[in-house]
Amino acid sequence: ALNQLPTELRETLLLVVVGELTHQEAADLLKIPLGTVLSRVSRARQRLRQHLNAAIKT
Repeated sequence: ALNQLPTELRETLLLVVVGELTHQEAADLLKIPLGTVLSRVSRARQRLRQHLNAAIKT
């Protein structure tokens, strides 16, 4: 399911969840605003839920 995410969503989510960076640390590392990190993580989680729910139903 992770591979189905766009690169920018996947890398941001992995930094925060797997890399255990704070949202601010991820923003600094990626050189993007904090709000963008928050949006990307939220969108990535939402899309993962959708992919996983669809996989469960099949």
